[in-house]
Amino acid sequence: MLCLRCGETLTDPSYCNACGADIKIYTRLIRLSNTYYNMGLEKAGVRNLSGAIQDLRYSLKLNKNNIPARDLLGLIYFEMGEVVSALTEWIISKSLDPSRNTADEYIRAIQANPARLETINQTIKKYNQSLLYCQQGSEDLAIIQLKKVLSLNPKLVKAHQLLALLYIQTGEYERAGRELHRALAIDKTDNVSLYYQEELDLLAGKADNRKEKPEKEQKRSDIISYTSGNETIIMPTNYKDNTGMNVILNIIIGLVLGVALMWFLVVPAKIRAVRSETNQQIVDYSDQISAKQTEISGLQKQIEELQASLAEVEEIPDPDPSHEKLIEAYISFQNQQIEEAGAALEQVDTEQLSETAKTMYDEIYTTVHAQEVKELYDAGSAAYTSGNHEEAIRNLEQVVALDESYGDGYALYYLARSYEAQQENEKALPLFQKFMEAYPGTERANYSRNAIARLQQ
Repeated sequence: MLCLRCGETLTDPSYCNACGADIKIYTRLIRLSNTYYNMGLEKAGVRNLSGAIQDLRYSLKLNKNNIPARDLLGLIYFEMGEVVSALTEWIISKSLDPSRNTADEYIRAIQANPARLETINQTIKKYNQSLLYCQQGSEDLAIIQLKKVLSLNPKLVKAHQLLALLYIQTGEYERAGRELHRALAIDKTDNVSLYYQEELDLLAGKADNRKEKPEKEQKRSDIISYTSGNETIIMPTNYKDNTGMNVILNIIIGLVLGVALMWFLVVPAKIRAVRSETNQQIVDYSDQISAKQTEISGLQKQIEELQASLAEVEEIPDPDPSHEKLIEAYISFQNQQIEEAGAALEQVDTEQLSETAKTMYDEIYTTVHAQEVKELYDAGSAAYTSGNHEEAIRNLEQVVALDESYGDGYALYYLARSYEAQQENEKALPLFQKFMEAYPGTERANYSRNAIARLQQ
């Protein structure tokens, strides 16, 4: 293990023999960082990817030079479909340790497939487009875009979650369940997926309760029974015991009534029924024609609305161009095309970048403009030595803006001294303070301490 302060090999676990620095806390942080890395590795092995990400981030917070932790974090991001975040971690890892770093193999594997890079680019565009559709209330268009995203990148957990949320919004609970199942198959303990699953179970349960209505069967008894000796007699309640004369009389009366009903009631009723049926058919056909016309008008209106939406979509610029330019700059940088990488960086809006993407931007920018920074530093230090403090300030301000620690802090120190010589005390004081905190125990730090006390009087 190397000393954090002077870089010499450590032979004693308590202090550095070269510079005398106390390294107990440093070694404790290294061990703790490795512990969190092992915890993240175990969680990744059982597909607890969210928990593994938290442990690995904490490991890197304790020791940013933990290369295995950073490489593993990139692999987890790649497994979850977040290729840009994975590339960011691997690029940082390679910049910290360029020799025999497995991150270099991962990066080359992606660079060797230009179609894969184009797919990544299209995935980012379509996912951002689906978010825009959600904000505009166009759930159908958002669902279509997310299906395209998942066809290109089926492991993008965020896309599965958003699609499930849209299905819940539209009441398609079965499809929402399938999307959440796919998301949990990638990351078993993702809090967002588990929360959506719990809400989905609750909503699906309420829907089932509304459909299940108990039906009561009612039985009506239309028979009576009684016992006569050893026999049980069963007969209808409307049974009447008629004699033969009554039967004949009832038949005659029935025939007369039947003929009368047929002549006076049935025939006219049949005619009216036929006419009524014909009129009803005419009304039904008219209603069907009106309904079809209404449906045609509605479809025509939908076509006009979709055409208007399509015109608006064609006018919307591609979202988030800064990430695209950053990836373009990185590819040019890896191919030793320094000028092309610098030109791409000029078009990146750093305000739109995430923290990890900003780190990648700084790494590339510092390397691309290394010669320019060196020339500015050399000109500024020469001007300071010759007493031309105005020229020194003009050059060193640009160096410090890019890297405050450039030249082992001499750029910061010379700039503070130049401000002091020009009697710009308000600018000199914070620079002396930064130098004193960054390089304690040196002669320049002692001068900075005295200068602060002198300038504050």
